[in-house]
Amino acid sequence: MNTAAPAAAFWSRPRAAVAAAATALLLSLLLYALLPGLARTADSRHYLAAAASFAETGQLLNADGTPYASWGPLYPLLLALGGRQVLAWATALHVLASLLCLWSWGYLAAQLLPRRAAAWGLLLLALAAPWVVTAKFVWAEAGFQALFGLYAAALHRWLRTRRPGWLGAATVAGLLLPLQRTSGVFLLLGVGVGLLLAYPAELRRYGCALLLHAALIGSAAGGWLWHAQQVAARPEVYRSRGWPGLRETLGDYGYVLTRWLVPVQQAGWPKHWLFELLLPVLLLALAAVAWRSRQAFLRLLGAVLLTYILGHIGLTVLSRAGGNVYDVERYAAAVYGPFVLLLAEAAGRLAAGRRWALLVLACWLAYPAVRAVRVARFCHQLPVPPR
Repeated sequence: MNTAAPAAAFWSRPRAAVAAAATALLLSLLLYALLPGLARTADSRHYLAAAASFAETGQLLNADGTPYASWGPLYPLLLALGGRQVLAWATALHVLASLLCLWSWGYLAAQLLPRRAAAWGLLLLALAAPWVVTAKFVWAEAGFQALFGLYAAALHRWLRTRRPGWLGAATVAGLLLPLQRTSGVFLLLGVGVGLLLAYPAELRRYGCALLLHAALIGSAAGGWLWHAQQVAARPEVYRSRGWPGLRETLGDYGYVLTRWLVPVQQAGWPKHWLFELLLPVLLLALAAVAWRSRQAFLRLLGAVLLTYILGHIGLTVLSRAGGNVYDVERYAAAVYGPFVLLLAEAAGRLAAGRRWALLVLACWLAYPAVRAVRVARFCHQLPVPPR
């Protein structure tokens, strides 16, 4: 088998033209949104303080001087490389990371989907409003999303070629994932579930290599979590929000995933309970699309998406993660790539031999286009604090 052929096909002239157009489109949205500067939240304050303390003393400290332990260490370490120009450096990092997301998932779309479905999916990735939002703030999400895209692309290449170098690249990206954001553990758990379901033969044949892969990643994640527990000024306290908290969280995730598909308002009709009912319907639909796919890697990505979302729902109910629609959009942005690939897979099936379906899908792109422009405009208008 000529394993170089799939990669070469991605850069064939028609696909290269679509990829260039998608890159220009996402880059335009990012530059407009980020031109006034990066916005900040309470989390941003701790990231910037930890970066400054590391640059000055070699220690990661929060703004109040306590040890930095609530988030992964990689992002403030990257910010520290920017020195006095940390915000300009962070802006460049976020733009690059968002483009890496586009290229990674665009590459996978070209490998896993029919030509028209791949082009449709690539344009949808270029209109990724969630990625524009996460790039606008001093948050770890942009880099986290990029690492996941690179990990997925490297893992796919290894599963196709069996070349050790690709598994090594996936191991490096996977090792960094939970160090950028600890919720990377859910992505990696999802990969494990996906391998069990979609690649049982590879697990039997390459079990030792995959076990080493998992052990290296697990040791890095476990080492940081142990260190964070030891140095934390206050121990983590988990207080369940109970049934009301679960219903609210289900509604928030249902709202966010629905808004990726159709225009809906958070307030008014439909009421919150409708999104609580829509979430399991959407997740089951995504699971069905993944399970019916002929592409084993799409089945793996379906397992990752479901594991990540369910894991985050559990964390939110335990009051360990933020619990509102804005936080949910931020967290869910990490799996926007798999979501789009599964959506494009379903769209490709729907449009097969149906010209009217092609027209409907082409017209539907107007919604994510309008939303991406509105989100970029909103981000452009956000107040940016002085240095």
